Order: sequence, then C-alpha cells, then structure tokens
Amino acid sequence: MKIPDTPIEDWLDNQEVMQLLHISPRTLQTLRTNGTLPYSRIRGKIYYRKQDIKKILSDNYTMYKISNYGNKNK
Repeated sequence: MKIPDTPIEDWLDNQEVMQLLHISPRTLQTLRTNGTLPYSRIRGKIYYRKQDIKKILSDNYTMYKISNYGNKNK
C-alpha cells in the first residue's frame, strides 16, 4: 500500500514516539504488532507518521463528565 507523500519533518522515530506518548519500548512494539500504529522500517530503524499518532489519540479520546465541577455547594 502506497501512502501519500509525507514531508520528512512529519516522521518520528521510536524514541520520539515513546517520549511523546510516555510509553515503554514494549508498549510501542505491541502497538506495531497488533496493527494499531502503522510504521515504516528503513535499515532496521522504525519511523511513524505524526498524523497516525494523532489519529490514535483522537480515536481513543474519552471525555468524562466531572460531577459538581466548580460547584461550591457540595
């Protein structure tokens, strides 16, 4: 499958993704293995598109209603 051209500055390596998402190497490997996070491998180094990471975050976004937020009469 060919993806649209992506500027080089829109790619992140393993270390950048782990720091950005605050996850371990094993968690990142799991995201790759189960197909959650697409990647590209060049000579053993793995890269991820920023837009794919944003999509995962957006797809898994959950907003919780906070009861009595700002209510001083608790």
